[in-house]
Amino acid sequence: MKRILLLLVYSVALLAAGRSSAQSVRGRVVDQARQPIVGVAIVMLDADSTYVAAAASDADGRFSIQSAVRPYRLLFQHLAYEMQTLASDCDDTGETELHESANSLEAVVVEGEKPIVRVEQGRLAYDLEAVSKGKAVNNAYEALAKLPGVSEQDGTLTLAGAGSVAVILNGKPTTMSAEQLVSLLRSTPVDRIEKAEVMYSAPPQYHVRGAAINLVLRRGSEHAFSGEVHGNYTNRFYSNWDAGGNIVFTAPKWSAEATYSTGQVKAKRIIDLNSQHTLAGRLHEIIQNQNITNEATWHQLRAAAEYAPEGKGRLSAAYTASFTPRNDGLSRANGSLVNSVSSPRGDNAMHNASLRYTPVSGPDLSLDYTRYSSTQSAAMQNRYADGSETAFDVLSGQTVDRISFSLNQAHGVGKGWELTYGGVFGWAGDHDYQHYTFREGGTAAENTDSHLDEYTANLYAGFSKQFSKGSFSFSAAGEYYRLGGYDNWSLYPQATLLWTPAEGHLLQFSLSSDKTYPSYWEMQEATSYIDGYSEIRGTPGLRPSKSYSGQALYMYKQKYIFMLFWNEMPDYFIQTAWQAPDRLALVYQTLNWNTNRQWGANVILPLRIGKWLDTRLTLTGLRMTQRCDTFHDMAFDRSKWLGRGELDNTIRLIRKPDLTLELSGHYQTAAIQGTYDVDASWSVNAGAKWTFDKGRATLSVRCNDIFEHSLPFAKVRYRGQYLDMDSGAYTRSVTVHFAYRFGSYKEKKHRKVDTSRFGH
Repeated sequence: MKRILLLLVYSVALLAAGRSSAQSVRGRVVDQARQPIVGVAIVMLDADSTYVAAAASDADGRFSIQSAVRPYRLLFQHLAYEMQTLASDCDDTGETELHESANSLEAVVVEGEKPIVRVEQGRLAYDLEAVSKGKAVNNAYEALAKLPGVSEQDGTLTLAGAGSVAVILNGKPTTMSAEQLVSLLRSTPVDRIEKAEVMYSAPPQYHVRGAAINLVLRRGSEHAFSGEVHGNYTNRFYSNWDAGGNIVFTAPKWSAEATYSTGQVKAKRIIDLNSQHTLAGRLHEIIQNQNITNEATWHQLRAAAEYAPEGKGRLSAAYTASFTPRNDGLSRANGSLVNSVSSPRGDNAMHNASLRYTPVSGPDLSLDYTRYSSTQSAAMQNRYADGSETAFDVLSGQTVDRISFSLNQAHGVGKGWELTYGGVFGWAGDHDYQHYTFREGGTAAENTDSHLDEYTANLYAGFSKQFSKGSFSFSAAGEYYRLGGYDNWSLYPQATLLWTPAEGHLLQFSLSSDKTYPSYWEMQEATSYIDGYSEIRGTPGLRPSKSYSGQALYMYKQKYIFMLFWNEMPDYFIQTAWQAPDRLALVYQTLNWNTNRQWGANVILPLRIGKWLDTRLTLTGLRMTQRCDTFHDMAFDRSKWLGRGELDNTIRLIRKPDLTLELSGHYQTAAIQGTYDVDASWSVNAGAKWTFDKGRATLSVRCNDIFEHSLPFAKVRYRGQYLDMDSGAYTRSVTVHFAYRFGSYKEKKHRKVDTSRFGH
C-alpha cells in the first residue's frame, strides 16, 4: 500500500508542477563482487557541470538525491575505489559498479557493520542476502530459515513467539498450497529477493492473518540480463540430485524472468512400533517394523513478466507449475501380527496463474487461479500370524480448482493517517475418490466419491498512523465461510504498535487472530492403509482452527531481540494415533481439540567477534497446555514446560578466496502432543561454502543432523493406551551444491549518446 500512496502523491505533484520531470534520482553502488559499498559520495552536476546536490550511499549501497534536473552527471567518489562518472536522464540509475583503486591507502581502514534489519512502516525488513552471507545457503527457502527467530520443523517454517508463519510474494498471497510454495522457494536464488518483511500481525491488505513473511522480489529499471545455474547432489541413505536455472531480463518499462528446476529424489523411512494393544480384556504385544521407500521425479517451472511505464501503474503476471510424473513407492511391514507389502505409484500436477494490476490511483486488483490433480494406485497384500490373508487394489485421486479475486484501496487523509479497506472473494471445488478392488479376503474399507464446494468472502477496513517515533495500525476483517453444510461468520481484529523511544531501542506490540483450514482429504470419509495394522482415517465435519496471539517485542541496536508471547488456538486439529477398542488396528486420525495454548518468552542474541566469527543464540521457554474432551473415549487435559535452544555459528576462514564454515545445533526438552509423550531431541549441522570467480560461483557442502537425533522417540502411556514409536533412522543428509551467476549485462543511458551493451 505504501507504493500506491507514493505513486498517488507523485502524480499529484506532477499535476501541480505542470511538468513530467521526476523529483529524485536513486540508485545503488556495488563493488565487482556485487556487494554494496557504504559511504560513497555521489555528487550531481547539471549539463553545464554546475553543482546541484550530493548524497552518500547507505549500508545497503543505496542513495537518493532530490532534484528535478534532467539530464545530469553523477560523480561517485570513495577513497578505496576509482572515481566513476555517469551521465543519464533516468530516475533510477540501477547498480553502479566501482573498481578498487590501485593507489588506495592501505593504512586507512574504514569498518562498519551492515544492519540486517530496518523498520519500515511497522514491519521488520531484513536484507536476506546479508542474513545468509557466508552461510551454506543454497536458495530463498533455506535463507528464510536463517532469519532471527525463524526455524524449520517437519518441513514447515515457524516464527518464535508466533508459531506457524505464512509466506507471501510481493505483498500478495497465492492459492498454491504450502508444499507447492516451498518447492518454488527452493528453486529461487537468494539474490532474487530484495528483502524479507517479518510481520507478527500482518495487515489485512495482505489477505493473510497472524504472522507472515513478505518476500519482495527485486525489480530492475535499467536494461540488464542476468541469471544463475545450479546443481545439487544429496545423500540421505539414497543418492538424489536436482538442477536448474534462473534468468532475468529488465528494462526501464518491463521485466521478465523464468525459473526451471528438475530432480530425482529417493527416500527411506524406518518406523519401529511396539504396541501393547488390549482387546476384549486380552493384551496383544504387537511389534512391527515399517520400511517405507519412495522415489519420484519432479519438475518446477515459473515464468513472470511485469510492465510498469513510469507514472502509469504496474501490471504483472506469473505462471507457476509443478509436475511429478513418476512417484513410486514400496512399503514393507514385518512383525508379530502381520507381514504387509504395498506398492503405491502415482503422479500429480499443479498449475497456478496470477494477474495483478496496481494503478497510480484506485484499487489494487489481483486474480489468482490454481488447479491441482493427482492419481494414485496401490496393490497391498497382508499375511497375518494366524494364517489368514487379504489382498486388494486401491485407486484414488483428487482434483482441486481454486480461484480468488482481491482488491485493496488506501487513502492518505493527512497528518500521517492512512485509511485502508478492501476484500477477497474465493471459491474452491474439490473432487476426491477412493475405490477398492478385493482380490483375496475382505476388509471394512468402503469406496468413496465426494465433491466439496468451499466459499469465502472477506471484507476489511482499517487505519494506520505514522508519527515521529513509530506507527500504529488497527483493522478488523469480517469473513463468511461455507464448506458443504458448514457455514460460519467470523471477525478478525488486528493491531500493531511500534515505538522507538530512543536511538537503538524499538518496542513492538502485536495482536492478531487467524483461522487455519484442514486439507480437503482429511475431511473425507475415507480410510487408507499403511499396512495390515496401521491405517489413516478421514474425519467428516472437521472444523477450521481459530488462533489468537499477542507479542511484546523489544529490539536493541537492531540486533538483540527480547519477546513475550501468548497463543490460544481453539478447535486446534492435528493427526494423532490411538489403539482401536474393537479390533487390532492402530488408527491415525485428525481431530479437533478444545484448545492448544502456549505462552512464554524468547531471546535472540547475536555476537560478532572480529571479522571471523558470527554467532547467534536463540533461547525459547514456554508453557504448553492441550485439552480435548472428545478424544475418542479418553479425554485429556495436559500441560508441560518446554525449552529450546539454537546456536548458529559462521566462521570466515579466508577472505580471498572467500571460504567460510558453518556450525549449528539445537536442543529441545521433552514435550507433549495430545496423548503422546515426546522425548528430548537435538541435532548438529555443519557446512562449508567457497565463493570464487569474483563472487559469481559458489560451491558448498553441508551435513544436517550429523548424529541422527532430530526426530525424537515418542510414546503413549495414557488410560490403557501403550505405544512406542521410533522413527529416528536415516535422518542424516549430506548435500553438495554448485551455483554460477552470469550476466550483469547492462545498457546505461548517456546524454545524446546511448552506450552499447556490455557483458561476460
